[in-house]
Amino acid sequence: MANNNKSSQISPGSIVCDSSVLISITDAGLFGALVVVSRNLQGSLIISEAVQRESIDRPINNPQYAFSAVRLKRALMDGIFQVATPNPSTTQKILGLTNSMFSINGRPMNLVHQGEAELLALAVDNNLSTLLIDERTTRMFVEDPIGMKNHMEREFNAKISVNQKAFQDFQMITRNIHALRSAEVVGLAYEMNYFSKFRELKEKAFESALYSIKFNGCAISFDEIKELVREV
Repeated sequence: MANNNKSSQISPGSIVCDSSVLISITDAGLFGALVVVSRNLQGSLIISEAVQRESIDRPINNPQYAFSAVRLKRALMDGIFQVATPNPSTTQKILGLTNSMFSINGRPMNLVHQGEAELLALAVDNNLSTLLIDERTTRMFVEDPIGMKNHMEREFNAKISVNQKAFQDFQMITRNIHALRSAEVVGLAYEMNYFSKFRELKEKAFESALYSIKFNGCAISFDEIKELVREV
């Protein structure tokens, strides 16, 4: 019988995966690339119950999105994903820190939602170092929160204040976490010879795959795509 591994222990080399990546990858027709990468992990691909609901349980009943959800559910049943439940107190702590870190005109900016906070909580509580996420805001919180602040100031044409205590506390608990996008998944899959099936067209297939995930939700620039293609 299929097992979704909900109660299994999380291995140290596991990667926490957000629904934004699952949606980008499957909608771009690159689910096989994710499978190839998952088979070369020291651990597992971890998703929260919220991610399962958002990427599988709800869309599987919507004809427009059902096929992608079916593929993800099959992968879940085959053990490619492991479902884990985050610690509620850690989730609430992350929500409190991220949503009090920046304020505009004296009002705190609520930028991180429950699902993204759960992913960070899973990484923090299980000492995992990699978060797989295309959603820009949460990724910027991990990678470059001050850069995000500066971007928002330009976008809103207003001064944004920083709660230094929240900033420092968040930096401390996420200091060992880094974020990857679906673009990096495709790059890893290329290194693992996923595109060799295209033979002499494998470089073109790789470039096309990067454009495909961009147009399906991955926050990657045209310049970044050109740079990745140059590197292969």
